[in-house]
Amino acid sequence: MRHICVLVEGQTEEIVVRDVLGPEFGDDVWLTPVILKTSRPAGNTAGKGGVSAWRKIERDLRLLLRNPAYHRVTTLIDYYGLPGDAPGMDDIPAGTPHTRVEHVERAIHRALDDNPRFIPNLVLHETETWVFAAAKELGELLGRPDVADALRKQAERAGGPELVNGGKETAPSKRVLATYPGYRKTHDGPLAIAAYGLTALRRDCPRLDAWVVRLLGDDRAV
Repeated sequence: MRHICVLVEGQTEEIVVRDVLGPEFGDDVWLTPVILKTSRPAGNTAGKGGVSAWRKIERDLRLLLRNPAYHRVTTLIDYYGLPGDAPGMDDIPAGTPHTRVEHVERAIHRALDDNPRFIPNLVLHETETWVFAAAKELGELLGRPDVADALRKQAERAGGPELVNGGKETAPSKRVLATYPGYRKTHDGPLAIAAYGLTALRRDCPRLDAWVVRLLGDDRAV
């Protein structure tokens, strides 16, 4: 049994890890989501997530890495909205979104002493990226095929779900809400993602696929 701890940004990510990723990882892998800031096992309604400063993320990660029961420690944190004082954010290179986010992940890994048990993972750009991949399932859940069509077209124009860009008005979550104002972030999104399934998500989202491969593969540096 491999016990993997996932430091998550909030309740939506907690639900995705617990109800979507965990069941599909297999019986020999145990995923435990821990919400950032409280550093308590997820599921406590009093716990609140959020990313306000790198020192809080670093503190939580170092505490989790001290626990020898965890085979690996990883993160499920949005690249969009990452604190400006996080490692690598002040010298992000020009290039593709993948190049930029991988630069920050490598810097974060170095800041955690290149610990081989630590696998930094930033979602490009938000967890709602995966909702764009599951647009058909979301439309069926809501009884709104027009919502599915709108999200699918936006993903196609961006070049894929993970490339739906981040910005105050154009971040994936903002786009979903603009398309369907009644969208419930912690309910509708996880249900749609679960209905789509991890295999299909990995096919549509290369960064998600690479993360899963690293979590299940041999220890290696970032």
